[in-house]
Amino acid sequence: MAVPGLVVASPWRRLAPVYAAAFLYNVALWVPIEKLFMTSIGFDAAEIGVMAAVYAAVVPLLETPSGILADRWSRRGVSMVALAALVVSVTLGGLSQNVVTYLVAALFLGVFLAMQSGTFDSIVYDTVLEETGDSATFERSIGRLRLVESVGLVASALAGGAIAAVLPLRATYFLTIPFIVAAGVAVALLREPRLQRSDEPVPLRRQIVTTYRTILNRGRLRPVVALIVLTSLLAQVMIEFGPLWMVALAAPAVLYGPHWAGLTAGLGLGGVLGSRPEFRSRWVIVLVGIVMVACTAALASTRAAVVVIIAQLVLTLLVVALSIPLLRRLHDAIPSTIRAGVASGVSTLTWLTFIPFALVIGFITDAAGVHTAGWLLVVVAAVGAVLAVIVLPGEPARPVAAEAAPVPAPKPIVDPSFAADRFRLPDDPDWPGHWADPPVEWASLGDDALAQIRVAVLELPLPQRRVVIMRDVEKRSQADVCSSFGLSPTEEQALLGQARGTIRARMEHHLEGRQA
Repeated sequence: MAVPGLVVASPWRRLAPVYAAAFLYNVALWVPIEKLFMTSIGFDAAEIGVMAAVYAAVVPLLETPSGILADRWSRRGVSMVALAALVVSVTLGGLSQNVVTYLVAALFLGVFLAMQSGTFDSIVYDTVLEETGDSATFERSIGRLRLVESVGLVASALAGGAIAAVLPLRATYFLTIPFIVAAGVAVALLREPRLQRSDEPVPLRRQIVTTYRTILNRGRLRPVVALIVLTSLLAQVMIEFGPLWMVALAAPAVLYGPHWAGLTAGLGLGGVLGSRPEFRSRWVIVLVGIVMVACTAALASTRAAVVVIIAQLVLTLLVVALSIPLLRRLHDAIPSTIRAGVASGVSTLTWLTFIPFALVIGFITDAAGVHTAGWLLVVVAAVGAVLAVIVLPGEPARPVAAEAAPVPAPKPIVDPSFAADRFRLPDDPDWPGHWADPPVEWASLGDDALAQIRVAVLELPLPQRRVVIMRDVEKRSQADVCSSFGLSPTEEQALLGQARGTIRARMEHHLEGRQA
């Protein structure tokens, strides 16, 4: 029994709360005037550096533990806690009268960044997998998320400066709070995917070990993780250090606004570009790598402000575009039970790489100028281009079964789903063992039937759920299923029959209710 129509659902409507929340919490009206406000309450250049170090230290400390918490407890719950931390951060920031209070606000900002990292991406991936049975639309889904985030950033960059021109600087902090609260409401409306829920609780220690081992030791993941770190590194350098080139070239003040708006817009446009199927073509990836290296070379050599701006915008757009298919390959290679933890752990590696890299760039810039520091970016872009050609071309691998747990599946205990008299006898001359009276046809009943099928699949015991998804949704062979879960053909067939029978029983009950 194939599960009819199970792979044709659309995840867009179910992801609407995610997109709404992503836009709302990125409307950070205080960001454009933050440095000006900090100066007004007593910060000097050294203390601004301390503030940046505070949240930069908190993020890698909490990222992976918060991802593991999201896997074990609730990704929606962790997102709500993250937004609560953001409300505290913005409130304390607006109330700050001195450096110490603002540093506490920065601490809570780090908590938000750590807890949000990897969580939304995991929600998007598992929702797509749960709704469609495949990860094929994940790139478009995550590309839309990046675009929505970018729109929120650009809108807040423009609106925050305008508000600060007519109201006190503190007002931008307090006016941001309603947007964060609205984001929390949107998250509360989210129907959370259930693929990470395991019927057999996994000990915390085993899950922690499995998560870290997956990040560090999985052979096919290593080049993917390395490339994610390199592309994230380039994007982060553009956001944090991009204005230094403008300062070094004595660019007119009028260019700073378009420059920043272009960088934040590039985050969203890169998400849209990276969701295109052309990003699986080897020649497209080679061209992208060449352009990336050319952009970094321009930053290291040119003295024209317009060329620098264009190079930074194009570089930001391309590294974000590369990150979209990379995220799919990352999530395809890990089970749902540890998805958020692994995604957060990879982000932690990025932060741990960025901190010393930023210190080196700062030292070289101070000693020899920002253009000399730009040659470091050329090296990073060249290595990233080579890895991209190795990792990205071609069709992605099949997703790991969404229910695959970090421990072996228990041996099945199979009970009959239907009375024996509903089937033909084993010695029947025509159809031994088949239905005596075929069940009602329900393949074309529409969305309500498909919803019942999805619920029935999700409520199956774990061994049955794994087998029926691999056989009837992913269309895997019996040998593949037996090899994946250590089953004999007899055990696999028993589990499959039990699962199909339970699904059919639910559908018959549903149809009887409709007819009544």
